[in-house]
Amino acid sequence: DRLRPGRMLLVDLKEKCIVEDEQLKMQIAHSRNHKKLTINRIYLDQIRKDDVVVPFIKLNHGAVTNEYLIKRELKQLKLIGKRPGGDGKDHGRLRDIHLDSDRRLPLFSYTPDTFSLILVPMIIDKKEALGSMGNDAALACLSDYSPLLYSYFQQLFAQVTNPPIDPFREQIVMSLRCPVGPETNLLEPEFELESRILLDQPVLSLVDFQVLKRISFKGWRSYVINIVYPARHGQRGLVPALDRICSEACSAALDGYQILILSDRQVDKDYVPISALLALGAIHQCLIKQRLRMKVALIIESGEVKQVHDFCVLLGYGADAICPYMVYETCYRLRTMGLLDKNLTDDDVVQGYKAGIERGIYKVMAKMGISTLHSYKGAQIFEIVGLGREVVDKCFTNSVSRLGGANFETLAMEAIRRHRIA
Repeated sequence: DRLRPGRMLLVDLKEKCIVEDEQLKMQIAHSRNHKKLTINRIYLDQIRKDDVVVPFIKLNHGAVTNEYLIKRELKQLKLIGKRPGGDGKDHGRLRDIHLDSDRRLPLFSYTPDTFSLILVPMIIDKKEALGSMGNDAALACLSDYSPLLYSYFQQLFAQVTNPPIDPFREQIVMSLRCPVGPETNLLEPEFELESRILLDQPVLSLVDFQVLKRISFKGWRSYVINIVYPARHGQRGLVPALDRICSEACSAALDGYQILILSDRQVDKDYVPISALLALGAIHQCLIKQRLRMKVALIIESGEVKQVHDFCVLLGYGADAICPYMVYETCYRLRTMGLLDKNLTDDDVVQGYKAGIERGIYKVMAKMGISTLHSYKGAQIFEIVGLGREVVDKCFTNSVSRLGGANFETLAMEAIRRHRIA
């Protein structure tokens, strides 16, 4: 019988024998008490059952849903409200507003094609939409349309004639399950590992994000870092803002917070969002230099994350989990307006989108022969085209950038341009 995916064969030259798959795995399994090593592992369901509270409502009662959280946010932004009837009285019905009324969409580079060609097909088919081979779009550094930072990154791949892993036929060896949070020294397995949260995949629903944001289970705490800066500071405000959030992250890590949340929710007419990727890269590298990175998990709450490449770049530069809130909120509005199948529930939308992103991440990892997300996270398997040395050194240390290009002022100018258009 040939060696199949997920199986091993050991040729022991010392004992002069061949150890087959089952025997080898049994030896490894009995080499130490693995149950004791993982006894402190935490699962998301355990946290849900804890007393995690969204104002006045407990999550473990099941009262809080993705729809509830979306409506609450859209009402605060006055994007949905009550529609009066013909008699002038409030009939309690949500009124439909054109998508353009949400000015965050152009701010985060959403276009009609984003929905018709990327998001809606992904939600319905639970996979990326098919497209032609190749990309004839202008390089991000040469574009006149102020593209998001993700466009400057090109995914590397194993340059062989056949893919190293078939992510679907060899699904048995692929996994997006990954522990997040403080790590201990794996080279000393006799000590009990610190408690870590085990996530089945890195794409968070709004409910799961709230669970982690308001965590108090077993002494865990989260800290929110707002990745925005005042628009009045102009192009020169970006670097001081990055320094501020890096200092904030280091202080939170030293204060014992296990989860750091990078959020651009506070964006409005007076505040410009810092790219989630830029903020993540700066914080990730700063924590590494201060020897604090293994003490915290980094979770992204961003409106600019929407497609598979965005998720992969964030994961590749250190993100542990990502909540793309703008996708959920806008798809809810599309559904209420009749532009998306009304038979789809909010849970269907979330699950379809998550399944599509997961499938896409599998394919990207397979191109490099990587089978687990744990190996892909923080690996920086990208080539940068069009970013200057100062940006790379501060936020994407050791990544390849042969051409140079945009500096912090250029990136700030593009962000401010999108902000003014919005």
